[in-house]
Amino acid sequence: MKKLILATFLLGFNCAFGYGQEYGAATNATERKVLKLINALPEVQRENEFRKAHKNPRLLKAQIEDTPTKENNYYKVSIIEDLGFQLRTYEWYEVDAKTFAIRYWDVANDRTMSLSEMRKLKRSQ
Repeated sequence: MKKLILATFLLGFNCAFGYGQEYGAATNATERKVLKLINALPEVQRENEFRKAHKNPRLLKAQIEDTPTKENNYYKVSIIEDLGFQLRTYEWYEVDAKTFAIRYWDVANDRTMSLSEMRKLKRSQ
């Protein structure tokens, strides 16, 4: 009986503090759409196809880092690789909560740009 009570308590504790929910995962339909849009970007798709072809089990995926506020109408989304003991972040995007327009966020220079600008910049490097 004590084990049953302890198991029930631990399960309730985990749910209350969100341990059952993966960090950065979608919590509603809008967030699911945002993650789907970012995961569908050609850059993410191409890298994951390369990883699959080379039998790398660690695929890249989008993760919500920040949600819209009154001052900022964007979701901040990162592209991550889950290494088990750490998350490796590769790129950042902003997704408009109303229009779902995607902008690349250059974290190093703290500026955003369109996807076409980002792709042109990367081709020139």
